[in-house]
Amino acid sequence: MSETVTRIRKGAQTGTDGFNQPIYGPDVETDIDGALFAPGGSSEPIEAGRAPVITEPTLYFPDARPDIAEDDRVRVRGVIYHVDGNPADWHWGDDLDGGLVVTLRKVGG
Repeated sequence: MSETVTRIRKGAQTGTDGFNQPIYGPDVETDIDGALFAPGGSSEPIEAGRAPVITEPTLYFPDARPDIAEDDRVRVRGVIYHVDGNPADWHWGDDLDGGLVVTLRKVGG
């Protein structure tokens, strides 16, 4: 029922460029098991070329809190999404454990 997704995180900062912007090493990819994927919806442009298609799925990790941060990307079923905001840590008291909920976002043409 669950699936494996891949977290894509920027590599370590290796310096700065001529505009004093950070330069990062290669991305680091880590597989994470136990994800439940809810495809969510997407907005479609009314007229071609007028607005991008925005897709907003959600990942659920029941009883788990994998290391996923707001500046990561996640590959799910071959599609790369950006993490949208801070992942939500759900729990209800000592005996009822929720897990991590991660909202994703992809903007396309």
